[in-house]
Amino acid sequence: MSIDVGTSFIKAAVVDIDEELNIVDHRNIPVESRSAEPLAYEHDPQEVVGSVLKLLKHYSRLKPDAISLSTYLFGFVAVDRGMRPLTNIITWQDERASTVLPHIKPYSQELYRRTGCPPLHIYSLPKIMWLRNYRGDIFSSASLFLDAKSLLVSTLTGEVVTDISTASGTYQLLDIHSLKWDSLALELAGIDEARLPQLAEGDTVMRLRASVESDVGLEGVKLVLGVYDGGSMILGLSGGRSDVAIVNLGTSAMLRTTSTSPIVDSSPLMRFQTYYLLRGTWLSGGAINNGAVAVSYILKLLYGDVSEKIYEEVFTEISRRISSHPKVLSVPLLFPERLPFMSSSRRMSLVGVGPGVDRVDLVRGVVEGVLLLLSLIARAMSECGIRYEEVRVGGKLSQYSFVRYVLSNLLRARVTYLNLPDAVHVGNSILALRALGTPSKTIDKILENLFQAAEVVEPAPEAVKVYEELLKDFMDLINRVYSTE
Repeated sequence: MSIDVGTSFIKAAVVDIDEELNIVDHRNIPVESRSAEPLAYEHDPQEVVGSVLKLLKHYSRLKPDAISLSTYLFGFVAVDRGMRPLTNIITWQDERASTVLPHIKPYSQELYRRTGCPPLHIYSLPKIMWLRNYRGDIFSSASLFLDAKSLLVSTLTGEVVTDISTASGTYQLLDIHSLKWDSLALELAGIDEARLPQLAEGDTVMRLRASVESDVGLEGVKLVLGVYDGGSMILGLSGGRSDVAIVNLGTSAMLRTTSTSPIVDSSPLMRFQTYYLLRGTWLSGGAINNGAVAVSYILKLLYGDVSEKIYEEVFTEISRRISSHPKVLSVPLLFPERLPFMSSSRRMSLVGVGPGVDRVDLVRGVVEGVLLLLSLIARAMSECGIRYEEVRVGGKLSQYSFVRYVLSNLLRARVTYLNLPDAVHVGNSILALRALGTPSKTIDKILENLFQAAEVVEPAPEAVKVYEELLKDFMDLINRVYSTE
């Protein structure tokens, strides 16, 4: 059984594995975002934990052999000595910690070298500093500062543990070289490591506490700690191969590939983030905050609806215009980006709007803008010597052929698409097999069988030229309007 706690949905699937991997059933529960004050975006911890327990109980009738768990990055929650939450789970969309970034920036380069994390408000380090400066009573009362994974694991097992992958991508407090909590980051946070969860590899096998086993009907079922959701997708779509890059086009979006050592940006711009994955493997590449969330925003604004029907209708029309040149250029900054060289003071822009432009053109511009942001990361990776031969794509936006077409031509690479309910369930399943001792050859064969039905898009020379020019215009717009210098 795969459980994935995302920023928009908590997703569960039961996966049957023999020589092939088949998702037998899947179910999603929406996660409601709360905004108690300006710039706040939070999840209710009780709602998140309750939804996971509900899904475990729902699928207990199928008697799974194991549960494999992934969660989103950047979730932050303070708890007291009794493990009672003192805050909601503060998500990556929450911007309140931006106020403390000036205190971090003098240490930015050194922190980036140590932790792989640029100076961004999404991490736990600035959130802890924000609590200390603006919510001193909570900071003082907090026994532990947790992420979404460790909060959930503590409920399920009674142990306060997070996996190293989730810790690496969430806290800005983990040294990606030693895989221990970093002394400089701890000093800036004003805490010691006793106020953080224990660290373990993602293939660690745990037991549910007896009360949970009884409540949900899963006596004796093993829990595989898992990695973060994007890392799990990478394992599921590539098996961890370094010659394959993975693009996730969910609420946020990412472009990453694996390496056997941590690689950070050689440029002082810190254009991508570097996180640990699993057993001596790191993730090279980066992510953006404005993925499908930006597309849904423009659809809601223009059509008053973000249903699957509207998505399908609009993307079908965009696909009909696939051979026409883009009319609108957009920098889709609905939320501040994970790119330190981009100012967020000016949010989403739409350039080229005129009498000949309609709603479909505007949506297309935002979709292309999301992919252009990813291509900035791809360019930075290339400049740092990171190479890959193929791009495998998943997530909400990946199901539309136009998106795969643009991505292939922007990245000048073969794009492979596997039509699954959610690729993270594949990754969670693969990780569970590894954790439970399945031979590597068997796992490789399962992945090989899985990709026999994949759809492939190759870059087209004329389209490559079109998107090369669009990228130049995009970079020019960023330099003129969004540069932090």
